[in-house]
Amino acid sequence: MNYKSYKLYLTLLSLVFISKLSAQKFDKKYQENFKTNKDVEVIIDATNTDINVTTWNKNEVQINAYIEVEGVSKEEAQKYFDNWEFEALSNKRKVNIQSLDNLKKGFKNNFVFFDNMDFDFEMPDIDFSSFETIVLPEMNFDFDFNFDNILIDIDENMGKNGKYDFRWKDDDHDIVITSKEEWEAFKKTKEYKSLKEKLKIDKEKIRKEIAESKEQLKIEMKKAKEDYEKIDKEQIKNELAKAKAELKKLKLNFNSDKNEIIINGKTVKITKRLEIKVPKKATFNLNTRHCKVKLPNTVAVGNVKYGTFIADNLIDGKLEIDYSKVTINDLNACTLFLNNVTDAKIASVTNTTMSNNSSSVNVANINEDVIVIDKFGLFTVENFKPNFANFSITLSQSEAILYLNDVPSKFKYQVNKVKLDNKAAKNPLNASTTNIIKVNGDYSTITIK
Repeated sequence: MNYKSYKLYLTLLSLVFISKLSAQKFDKKYQENFKTNKDVEVIIDATNTDINVTTWNKNEVQINAYIEVEGVSKEEAQKYFDNWEFEALSNKRKVNIQSLDNLKKGFKNNFVFFDNMDFDFEMPDIDFSSFETIVLPEMNFDFDFNFDNILIDIDENMGKNGKYDFRWKDDDHDIVITSKEEWEAFKKTKEYKSLKEKLKIDKEKIRKEIAESKEQLKIEMKKAKEDYEKIDKEQIKNELAKAKAELKKLKLNFNSDKNEIIINGKTVKITKRLEIKVPKKATFNLNTRHCKVKLPNTVAVGNVKYGTFIADNLIDGKLEIDYSKVTINDLNACTLFLNNVTDAKIASVTNTTMSNNSSSVNVANINEDVIVIDKFGLFTVENFKPNFANFSITLSQSEAILYLNDVPSKFKYQVNKVKLDNKAAKNPLNASTTNIIKVNGDYSTITIK
């Protein structure tokens, strides 16, 4: 056994002690009940929260709110509980529900997030055969990290391998960039200059926190050294093996979509959840960010950003959904805006207008009277109802694939530089049908089968 191995053992030993502390979970629950009208409007303003809504046969709204914190002490967990801005207020006509982060006291939104900024290290194999001869050595803590390239030279990092992926979210900004054009435009703004200054400040803040962490680690190592002779050697072997397995999982990962943050080298997981029961005729007004939202049969309006949206039947609503995964069973008499939604699945659409930008949308069934406007995306329809009446699609630098199968239809085109492949045009029943597909657009591709 060599000198370097001793250092590794001691480091692993301290990580075992830390991992036992970080495994703790603490939770808190709130409940609110309100007597309401049967058609009550439920207004939800939330961030980083799982929201599940169900209906019942009562003129009453019930909210069960849960928060769980993992990886900190009981006292530290209480601070997160206190910083959760949960509130529910009501009268007969409206219920206002709020689930927000206190950004001034929190940590997560003080960072600028670049996707794939991961720092991995290799974990060498450990030979336990000579473990009994361990002598605990002195360790050198005079190491440092270079944050200059990460935090300052963002222009050099941006666009590597042709990828542009940048997010800036704090109290005053909510900026997402996914292309070179957006990045070049952003560099001309005053927000860009503000960002450069902010990163200088954050760099010094992180360096200070690391320095404090090193001092704390020195103290922990000293204590471990003093306690070493008191610990059963066989037990240490087992604990070190566990620590090795945990080290293989460790990764410093800046990602705004996770409910995790790194504080002084510790992973803290925060989970917030709302379970809401409403009358069957309740309607919803949504303003959610980084949330998973699940709705029943209902009317919904508002905005959903950076999350997941699942709904059964949406009726007579107006929703804008950005950067989220979307699953909807039925759209009826709705107006739906999808922006940068790479995975949208809708089972059926009726009397609805859809406007899609830079999105991939799959519709299983078109029932009747549907209007689609699609830019820079892919729009697919798997099936048309025999009497779908009118279907209008306007494309701009997009691709559309429509499966008419044996359903007859007339066609009307108003296009410019559109590649059109209509294999359904030869259906002998087309001349006698009242169905019509109107195709408008430019610089696009449409295939009808």
